[in-house]
Amino acid sequence: MDAAQDTTATRQKSRTLIAEIDPPKGVNLDSFLSTAQQIRGRVESVRITDCEHAIMRMSPIAPCLALKDNGYEPEMVITGRDRNRISFQADLLSAAALGIKNIVIKEGNDPAEGDQPVVRTSGDLDLVSMLECVSALNGGKDLGGEALDGATEFKIGVALDLSDDVNLNRARAEFFKPMQRYGVSSVTLGPTYDLNIIEPFLQFSEETGIELFASVMFLKSVTMVRYLNNLPGVPSIPQEFLKKMINAPVKKDAGLQAAAELMTELATLTSGTVLLAMGGKDRLPEFLDLIGR
Repeated sequence: MDAAQDTTATRQKSRTLIAEIDPPKGVNLDSFLSTAQQIRGRVESVRITDCEHAIMRMSPIAPCLALKDNGYEPEMVITGRDRNRISFQADLLSAAALGIKNIVIKEGNDPAEGDQPVVRTSGDLDLVSMLECVSALNGGKDLGGEALDGATEFKIGVALDLSDDVNLNRARAEFFKPMQRYGVSSVTLGPTYDLNIIEPFLQFSEETGIELFASVMFLKSVTMVRYLNNLPGVPSIPQEFLKKMINAPVKKDAGLQAAAELMTELATLTSGTVLLAMGGKDRLPEFLDLIGR
């Protein structure tokens, strides 16, 4: 390892690193657990998604329990897209009873983006109502004020999507202050390769003491970059990264290198980084090698 790589590795080791993994689309947990085993000790936490991108998969509760049985302390994502207030609270109580204590609340992607676009959302929960639910459960009551036979003890994280709309990002950043009331300890921003989009959130993170995590996704191809850049409302990939992908002899390796370079820039800005495998979980160990973890 040369001096530049050594410096990068040292900086990365000083930051919290979380690997986000999708549950299986089926009942077989073998591949899921194999990936988790390969990154054991190389990341601070493993985060399990909840039908991310509105693609139907196993609920995160069972994978989280499987990880706990294997000595992990997982983080469970839970969305409001597919639940009403009753089922949301019920699933949280089930998770708590199984020893899951770290949760990340997310509104969830529109089903039109997923593999079953005719599905309807419940429309009952937004981010505030979800936070009210968790705050109530941690306080020993349900959302209706009824006492619980045993309170939850959740450490609460929130995941926020980013936009290419500066004003919308600013409004989301200002929501950090109300989140303090609900005991939120961390906020994870959606993936972006544009550091200017992250900037408005830094001030509010510092003012509130809520940890800020950036998300890094692996760019798999030039086609993927161009597709993302054509999606309305989604932060564009800067041209410098597109050019690197175009000029690279091996596109998939260029994507990993681009992610490593981005993480180096993020190291001085945020409390840590969440790695979004997004169908590329088999490359997580290779990426961790690249960044010296």
